Amino acid sequence: MKAIANSGPGSCRHWEKNMNIKPKPTVGYLTDGKGRWWRSETQPQCSDEDVFGLKCQGVWGHRGVHWSYKQDGSYAYWINESDPGSIEKGIAAGWTPPDHESYVHPRDKRSEYYVTHHSVEEVVDPLVIERLENEDPPETDAYVDRPLSPDEIKYLEDTGRL
Repeated sequence: MKAIANSGPGSCRHWEKNMNIKPKPTVGYLTDGKGRWWRSETQPQCSDEDVFGLKCQGVWGHRGVHWSYKQDGSYAYWINESDPGSIEKGIAAGWTPPDHESYVHPRDKRSEYYVTHHSVEEVVDPLVIERLENEDPPETDAYVDRPLSPDEIKYLEDTGRL
């Protein structure tokens, strides 16, 4: 296999060119503890990282530059090799502080933010609900999340975690 620049396991290009596998969405089931259940699905986060270790905050497979916000609030961006037209303002990578006139505010990136690619629907199928009550979700990699019991809450408080 021919080596490709910036194609390590943490890059979108690695997934697209070398593995051709899209990561699965995160699926979970939540309950109110009183018999009602909801299925939650979140699309995967882009796996690309910049040279400093910032992980792209876009949804997997997005177009345009890879982007993230640094701890100081600066908008960081770098070229998306899967989208040759992704160079922003003629520059392959850079960052813009919050007080700069060309700063990209997080609310302007909301539609691209992987966490917003999320859906929730109520589970009404009695067979699925029965499986969930037995900690057996229909999807292999799905999680089941239940409310904490009073004993679990007390334990977390006693151990300093709450």
